[in-house]
Amino acid sequence: MEQQPGVGGRILGAVKWAETVICGVGLIVTTLLIFAQVVNRYLLHLEIMILNDLALYTFVFFMLLAAAYTTWNEGHVAVDMFREWLVKDRPVAAEIYRTLLVLLSIGILGVLLPIAYAFMRRAMEYPEWGTLVRWFNTSWLQILVFWSLLLVLLHLLIIARRDIGRLVQAIREGPRKEVS
Repeated sequence: MEQQPGVGGRILGAVKWAETVICGVGLIVTTLLIFAQVVNRYLLHLEIMILNDLALYTFVFFMLLAAAYTTWNEGHVAVDMFREWLVKDRPVAAEIYRTLLVLLSIGILGVLLPIAYAFMRRAMEYPEWGTLVRWFNTSWLQILVFWSLLLVLLHLLIIARRDIGRLVQAIREGPRKEVS
């Protein structure tokens, strides 16, 4: 997605940069933790349970954040082959399809966000502790789900604004004639 001008664009650029860095670091950290767990288990015959829990929690954290990053980059959100077949050589239909898909996604998030918010509030009020590592508070997972969905919504709203503009422009231009 292209950078928006102004202060808002710089803030969104910083959010995107932070998402990219955090997801990249998360991938590296999760890989190293799993590698250490495999080495400990199969070469040293010494299983350290906290490594397994830590790898699982870091994986979950970074995958939830990756949902926002993926939405921002518009990857894995639509089935491209179906869209290409459905709207091939029809730019107005393609823009309508794109816009409706984004608006549908926003509607679904509108249903899911209040549920995630209720879970987040409950998690903050009543912490849940890990089973293997008793001092580890696992409530942050429910808190993270809400904030990840909120980031996804932010990105979808920006994409919707852009797509609605493109739809209006495509309608104004009308159907394009192919030059032979």
